[in-house]
Amino acid sequence: MRNNPLVREGARSPSPPPPAVPEDEEVAEVMNGKCQDIYSLPLPTPYSLNTCGDSISLRVPSPLPSTEKPLDINMSRSAAPGVPTLLYNHMERWRKIRQRWKESSHRNQHRYTDSMKILREMFERQ
Repeated sequence: MRNNPLVREGARSPSPPPPAVPEDEEVAEVMNGKCQDIYSLPLPTPYSLNTCGDSISLRVPSPLPSTEKPLDINMSRSAAPGVPTLLYNHMERWRKIRQRWKESSHRNQHRYTDSMKILREMFERQ
């Protein structure tokens, strides 16, 4: 790149398109170690469908139902639960919620196992 905007560079020729190989054959060749050039990765497995025929997103877990009765903010101090009790209950609930998010993330990443195998083989080949 030059700092001379008045000089025009010649037009570059486009790079040749990759050879057309069906995805199934390309994935099989990569898995067998025959292929050196990879131009696309296989698509992830599709989402599962619910009873209405809509796809179920694996990224967001279903909400965790509350098992405790709601806290009345107008109750007297003597009848109210203590700070350690409230903190413990909230921490326990959020641990469960965090675990559900981790499991949901793992299920979503499992959809990409074929792509990860190809990428791992490419990395190990270097």
